[in-house]
This record gives sequence, structure tokens and C-alpha cells, in this order.
Amino acid sequence: MTSEELGQELIKYCNTYKIPMEYVFDILEDQKVVPMIRGKATEYTTLLLLTSLLNPHEWSVAKLNLNAQTGMHDEDVSVTHQRSGIIIKIECKNACRGSFKFSSRCAIKDPHCSIKCHKSRSTISKASTTNDKYLVGDFDIVISNLSNAIIAGGTYTEFFELVKNEPLVTELSRYYNCNADFSSLFEATYSDWRFAKSSDLATKGVIPRTPYVNLYGGDDWQPISELENSLNEIVREQIQTKKHRTSSRR
Repeated sequence: MTSEELGQELIKYCNTYKIPMEYVFDILEDQKVVPMIRGKATEYTTLLLLTSLLNPHEWSVAKLNLNAQTGMHDEDVSVTHQRSGIIIKIECKNACRGSFKFSSRCAIKDPHCSIKCHKSRSTISKASTTNDKYLVGDFDIVISNLSNAIIAGGTYTEFFELVKNEPLVTELSRYYNCNADFSSLFEATYSDWRFAKSSDLATKGVIPRTPYVNLYGGDDWQPISELENSLNEIVREQIQTKKHRTSSRR
């Protein structure tokens, strides 16, 4: 899309939704709006990422913009194994804002952050139930990058700020081999895409609301470079399940 076409689409968008053109960027940069836009943008970034990462002769990557219906989960991105026709459901989630930390009270002592793995229309009153949690079967794989975790929460300016933890920032800059400033760390963590199988995250079929990701790895989360191997594992598992069901009916 050219800059002229983009401008025309922006004007059309503002006219359709009755948004005053002179305030459109003030609206888009509002701190209540940015997280929603970034959450949706993560889905499209994941679409582009998987399209470039996966072998196009083996896999088809698609995004369906469907309205979520009662009792049904709205898929973010789907990956289809072309030879078998098996569709793998991908959920795209951002890290929890400001969640990077060291912790002496947590089982994970290394630098770690958490991923927002509960439904976006949840409320805190439902936190102790499964009403806002995903179940195994809602999706097969969750994908995230760690950039949100370095953004300090509760700030009062319109600009993102780095978490206020000097030892942590020093360790992150060492790990990513970059400068210890917001811009450098944001770019580095945004490029750090990780994924996990829902079955690996779940306890008794229920996925935690905010599972941890260890900076150094060694947990349920893997680097995105390993994704195709896991997709193939899921395909093999589903084929074996189908074969078992077919043979048991005979």
C-alpha cells in the first residue's frame, strides 16, 4: 500500500467511524487504546512471522477475522498442514506489562516474565474460576514475544518507560548483547519470540492465566526457530489419534 493509498484509507476509516481527523493520533496514542491496538497487531505480526518462517510447500498460514460467538473460541491464526489437511490453532498473546523480574519467593530464580494467557474479556472476579481461562483444545500453540515485559506499568506519561530494576536491566542487556536503554531492549525483546504447546502449559486441562517464561529457557517455552518441529509433532499426534479412533470402531 502506497502512502497515498494509506492516507485515503485513513480518511475513509475516520469518516466511517466518525473520528475527528485532527485528533486521530491523539486517540491512537492514548494509553488505554495502545494496549488494545498492540494486542491485535500481535496477531498480524504473528501471521507475517509464520508466513516467512514456515515452508510454504508444507504449510498454509491464515487469519480469519471472525466475531467471537458464545461458547466458541475465536482463533487468532491457523496453520494448515497441506498434505494431511490438519489445522493447528495458534493463539497470539503479549507478555504482561512490566512482568520481568528476579524473585526470591518464586520457584524460578532466573530473570523471568509472564504471558497474558487468559481471555481478553475476562474480569478479576473470575480469576479463581475457569471462566476466563483457556482449556486445552481451545488452541494448540500460544506464541508471544517478551517486549511488553520490559515496559514499566503505572506510568503517567504518554511514553513507554523501562522497568525500574537496575540489576535486571543490566542482566537483560547482557543476555541480548545490547545497550541498557529502553529503545535497545525493546527492539531486542520484540525479536525474542517464544511459543509453547497448550498441553505442556496446562494443569488438569486448564491453562494458567499468566504462565512464566524463563529468560534462559529450559521451561515449556521454546524459541520460535523450533516451531516447525512442534507443528510436525502435533500433526503426527493427531494422525495417530485418528487412526486409533478408526481402528477402535471396527
